[in-house]
Amino acid sequence: MRMGETGADHPISVRLPGYVVEKIDELVREKEFRSRSDFIKFAVTMALGQIMMEKARERAKRFTEEEFKEEAEEAWEKLKRGEFEEEGPEVLKALREINDETKRPTGARG
Repeated sequence: MRMGETGADHPISVRLPGYVVEKIDELVREKEFRSRSDFIKFAVTMALGQIMMEKARERAKRFTEEEFKEEAEEAWEKLKRGEFEEEGPEVLKALREINDETKRPTGARG
């Protein structure tokens, strides 16, 4: 998937240790997730969100207070105008999904 490309899901193959698959299956049996695939989508989305947040924190540490204010104001203005960088819509979608998933009482059930 190219940067900024949205649309249909893209299948991938992943090899996981047996004990990890057993734990995922346990969560599926307990109805925490509808399927292994749903768990993996949830876990990957959460991990990406955490990585993105950590990168943002690290980047913010390098800013002076004035640079931080300028960056925040520029981002706010872009948001108000609906202007996003190439990955913007994809990032916003992932963050919305993370937000939606974390509001559910038991993981990705729905």
